Amino acid sequence: VIADNQPIIAGTLMRTRKVIGPYKIGNQLMSNHPLAMVTRDDDPSWSDFVTWVLQALIIAEKHNITQQTASEMPATDVFGEKFKNMFVNAIRAVGNYGEIYTRHLEDVIPRQDMNVINDGTSGLIFSHPFGNLLGSASSGHVEGGILEKIFQRGYLKCGILDQNTLGKFDTEKHTPSGLGVDYCYALSAGIFRDYTEETKNNYTKIFPIVSTSMSSSLNQHEMDVINLVEVNLINDVSKKMSFSQPIFYDSQEGPLALATYQDDVQWAYFVYWAVSATFYAEERNITKESSNEMPLLNLFGPHHKPMMRNIIKAVGNYGDIYDRNTDDLGPRAGLNMLSIKNSSRLHAFPGIFDSLNIVNDFAF
Repeated sequence: VIADNQPIIAGTLMRTRKVIGPYKIGNQLMSNHPLAMVTRDDDPSWSDFVTWVLQALIIAEKHNITQQTASEMPATDVFGEKFKNMFVNAIRAVGNYGEIYTRHLEDVIPRQDMNVINDGTSGLIFSHPFGNLLGSASSGHVEGGILEKIFQRGYLKCGILDQNTLGKFDTEKHTPSGLGVDYCYALSAGIFRDYTEETKNNYTKIFPIVSTSMSSSLNQHEMDVINLVEVNLINDVSKKMSFSQPIFYDSQEGPLALATYQDDVQWAYFVYWAVSATFYAEERNITKESSNEMPLLNLFGPHHKPMMRNIIKAVGNYGDIYDRNTDDLGPRAGLNMLSIKNSSRLHAFPGIFDSLNIVNDFAF
């Protein structure tokens, strides 16, 4: 028995290595690590460009747009006039994701499961691999960064889109509640070690935000994070936001996530991995009571070493959070289920077909 990465043990390649006799590859995957393109973290415009070219490959396959019909891809103004035809040109050059897979991998690894586009019937809630969390120590907060400012201020400023029923305010009790609010509390628990149920509202200030002021609220540091924002091309590129993994897939509003100011990389990472920690915990049945089973990490300095443990201790795993808010969310189903091993994980974010005539100031 040989256990290794699929490309290495694929039958066609093993034959070239002179493996003789009967040879069969099993269909039970032992791991499900995603592979991606990597860019520098100090150039958000370039990172966005790469992200949305890859998204275009997926959305083209979803809409049955091929290399031969690439002209059906929309134009876009989000990266400036020079790149107006970026999506058309990308598909014309290499085809959609399915065409690329067929050309390079189908004979080696027949396409199935995780590398198939999700049709909405299976879950997309899954954590990304953490890597070696204790192997790379950080000196702590970036000087002048949002994480440092929150820590010095003594509380988190967390916005909730006021038109979204997944985060609401009780006008009589003056208390917020909902899925988005729980994630505000999760962040505070990850930042402040002495966070408790009794002190959570001292460490967390929650504000209703209208959609027209989202970008300015983040860019002018009126808010540290805004919850339940749709992940789409315009919000990402034109409004200069960074996003966590989606915490809810809404059939009307699309994938909803936590949004941060794009130019503060450390804070964006903190929020991203705080959300992923709640997914990780559900995948491993880690609850409030067993939160010490969450890993420690050195990525944000010694004070935040137990951030993941503190987050789960405060709010529980994603399933716990969802269950508390079922009345607002409805029965858990579809994309909001855990993505079990081998389920489809390719999913295109919205916005590519709605991005023409968006004024932007990109200059490459």
